[in-house]
Amino acid sequence: MRIVAVIVVALVAAGAAAAARPDAHDRALVQRLQGEANAFAALASNASSDDPALQKCSFMKTKDPAKAFAAAFAVLPALLIQVVSEYKPQFTKLRQVLGGMHPDSPLFAKWLVAERQNLGLLLQFDNGGKPIDLCKAGEVMLSKSSTADDVRAVLGIDPALVAKLFTSNQSGSQSTVTRLNPQMRTFFIQAGLSAKAAKALTS
Repeated sequence: MRIVAVIVVALVAAGAAAAARPDAHDRALVQRLQGEANAFAALASNASSDDPALQKCSFMKTKDPAKAFAAAFAVLPALLIQVVSEYKPQFTKLRQVLGGMHPDSPLFAKWLVAERQNLGLLLQFDNGGKPIDLCKAGEVMLSKSSTADDVRAVLGIDPALVAKLFTSNQSGSQSTVTRLNPQMRTFFIQAGLSAKAAKALTS
């Protein structure tokens, strides 16, 4: 019986893999998504810790790898706020584009939903255009004595969003995207994208 069960599981898995191949409708959607790829790449490149102002902060000059990682992690919310402040219209458009896609593939559909949720969360990091002192924001985020009011004062957003961001990375929509990306990379290649383009959309 165990051998039969293994064969059945293998056949079901093979059927699922075959069903995941993009049909004509999904290939068209992938091509449309590829049309937005440059915008994706341009926006992602700005969410970086290479900001000249950030490099002047004392906590970024540490030689300790662990402290350097903690500093980059702590200042991430501030960087996201800056990116959203500058590119909110583009992010909003990307979210609308993804929301208007209705693929036949369940895999593609699940990936699109998670990506749209990621953009929705990102857009919540809109502080109304309030300027941010990256060094001060990093210091507050790194301090163990900082309060929610301190965080709100330097970032201009609800402090709960910061926890929500990191929760999403671990078990929310970002976690879903990370889990599906290897399959989606294959899916995109099967839909006609180059390996380089497929990797760009799933990185």
